[in-house]
Amino acid sequence: MMFHTALGMPWRPCLPLAMLHTPLTPLHHWCAATMLVFCAALPLSVQAARPMNTDDANVVDPKACQLETWVRRTRSNTEQWAIPGCNFWGDIEWSLGGQQRSEDTPWTSGLLLGQAKKRWLRLSDGDWGVSTTLGFDNTQPTSDFNAPQRDVYFNVPITRAWGQDRFVHLNLGWVSHNRDGSSRPTWGLGGEWPLSPRLIAISEVYAETTTPSQYQVGLRFWVKPQRIQIDTTYGNVMGSATEQQWISIGLRLLTPAFLP
Repeated sequence: MMFHTALGMPWRPCLPLAMLHTPLTPLHHWCAATMLVFCAALPLSVQAARPMNTDDANVVDPKACQLETWVRRTRSNTEQWAIPGCNFWGDIEWSLGGQQRSEDTPWTSGLLLGQAKKRWLRLSDGDWGVSTTLGFDNTQPTSDFNAPQRDVYFNVPITRAWGQDRFVHLNLGWVSHNRDGSSRPTWGLGGEWPLSPRLIAISEVYAETTTPSQYQVGLRFWVKPQRIQIDTTYGNVMGSATEQQWISIGLRLLTPAFLP
């Protein structure tokens, strides 16, 4: 599922932790061990979802909810994300969540994000799916040295299903930044394909126009089909060495239909 920084989030496979020259914490050891233990086999979902920044054309099942949560680490900061979302009616997925970002300095910042995603064309095997997303994010630094920032974004996710749980996702959108008064088109192109019934490989490239493109590669694994998923990713800016790379480890939980 794509959330703003309208096309600027992370991804990676399990090896690059050392590449960031950061000490391994108990959380890193636990997550790495979890990924090794669970890499086996089972049935897939047709939803791109976390950890891809390029969005898919699906929404959460009617009357159901999901929670996407992850930690992203770069050379200079750590981001902790939690984004719950529900489909109450009308094939619209409503999401409201946030992020806490800690720099390797005394400074931290918080982000509040909300969006509504409407599915217009339901995806089926060998067919196309189309949705639209309208959202905002507000960043509030705790330091006086940085001004608050508010972004508004619009995105059109288009998904092509090629059968056998293989998907290609195209995103076309627009983002407006109030801090500098700029507005830019956004785009993303991603794919996912199964390595086993439970294990999925993903890759993508995305950007705001006039800014450097970013890429991600990684793995997603169903611990419990359609209910519990874990993922791990590596990403970087095109043409960059190691200064701007990131890693992330995430968890996604989905409920059965329970809303009235």
